[in-house]
Amino acid sequence: MSTQGSIRKDDSGAWFFVVDVAGPRGVRAQLKRRGFATKKEAAAALSATITDQNRGAFIRPSRVTVRTFLVDEWLPAKIATLKPSTAATYAQYLRTYAVPYIGDLELSKVDGGVLNALYGQLLSDGRTGASGRTGGLAPKTVRNLHGMLHRAFADAVRWRRLTVNPCLSADQPRKNSAELGLWSAEQMRHYLDSVRDDRLHGAWCLLLTTGLRRGELLGLRWSDLDMAVGRATVRHTVTMVASQPESGTPKSVAGGRTISIDPATLSALRALRKLQAAERLLLGAAWLGDSDFVMTEPDGSAIHPQILSRRFKLKPSRRGSRSSAFTMSVTAMPRLRWPPVYRSRFSPSASDTPTSASR
Repeated sequence: MSTQGSIRKDDSGAWFFVVDVAGPRGVRAQLKRRGFATKKEAAAALSATITDQNRGAFIRPSRVTVRTFLVDEWLPAKIATLKPSTAATYAQYLRTYAVPYIGDLELSKVDGGVLNALYGQLLSDGRTGASGRTGGLAPKTVRNLHGMLHRAFADAVRWRRLTVNPCLSADQPRKNSAELGLWSAEQMRHYLDSVRDDRLHGAWCLLLTTGLRRGELLGLRWSDLDMAVGRATVRHTVTMVASQPESGTPKSVAGGRTISIDPATLSALRALRKLQAAERLLLGAAWLGDSDFVMTEPDGSAIHPQILSRRFKLKPSRRGSRSSAFTMSVTAMPRLRWPPVYRSRFSPSASDTPTSASR
């Protein structure tokens, strides 16, 4: 057998080719690929294989499955480079969404069509029902899965397990403007008025006027606030790892930032600090928390991220507003003109139940 290969038809009428390729440790080995509908298709595939072989880009197909590569090789190799919350999310995505559907496929058989079929199935019937909810996954969740697979398959190419990243030919769900959950200035005023007597009024003001994320709010400390000039510095976060809160730092340099606080929100924060001090004085030795955290329960203990989400969701809202929106960011007006129009970044969903992993 030469490196030019040969093309034949099998007993079923399908075409196949056979060619010599470089095997392990430089020993030549025979490669056979079957299942071509026409001789022309087999010839094109043979030509591509020979071309890759000549320029040193040929990767011999293996029978490694998607499950073996993602679960046993890729994720363990990446753990040290990921934040615990990201690693937990990746593990959940693999366990819940990727492996049950495409885990038994050979890695080399995954292409854009396979991934598009996976995304379509998840969008129509991807919820596991563990939280009591069934039906399709949110497009954003499927986009997040696509991002993780893109990263994994890019590593497969870099590690010479694949010749091309199949995510490059897959179509992730488009962003839908309905996901943004716009609030008008009037709706935001109405919401803040409705929670004026709430113990966490200062928190709701801070969320709506600064664009802080849930984890950034829960990680905020009084030492991060400059009440005299109206500034807050984001240095800490609280994320969900295996259904448990864990303190950490922002994922990126851009995440650690300084933001302005308007006078009304400063006033609400001062009221919260006085209330917190009174609660600590009342409980004395029974106070459970770190006095420097802005967000605490009345006994000083930390507020669970998912509990905070549900409290926000249950607050009364103006008819027509999306009360499920959690954190907001400015979209239409300068930050110093209060109150502007905000766009939601986080909506409590099935991931907000204490039994599921979440950011």
